[in-house]
Amino acid sequence: MMREMCHALAVALFDKYEEPIPPFEEHDPRKLESILGNPQQTYGGQELYPMLISKAAILYYSMIKGHAFANGNKRISTTSLLVFLAMNKKWISCPQDEVVQKAVTIAESSATVKDAVLHELNIWIETRLIDQPRA
Repeated sequence: MMREMCHALAVALFDKYEEPIPPFEEHDPRKLESILGNPQQTYGGQELYPMLISKAAILYYSMIKGHAFANGNKRISTTSLLVFLAMNKKWISCPQDEVVQKAVTIAESSATVKDAVLHELNIWIETRLIDQPRA
């Protein structure tokens, strides 16, 4: 359900750009399932991402870098991050252009610096994480 909801939200919010987000049915289901499973990964019976922030970071990073969609991966990833945090009663407090730049920076990063990017992303999320605003 979250998969379809995040895609639909991304289309509603961000599909006004020159590059449209393709229909959800055109995604790579194996890639998407793998990406969505990353926050729950374990090794030797221990969670690799035990904290909410590390789960959010690996989800965001993996969605951007994993390219489960033909187009719109950064937009869908940003929506997925916000939905994931909202489901946990949290939110990111920063200007929209900062979030856009963060997604672009991650997308342009080399896989060889994944650990450093994830470390910086954890700090970025932690320093901007707030309790979810009440409607």
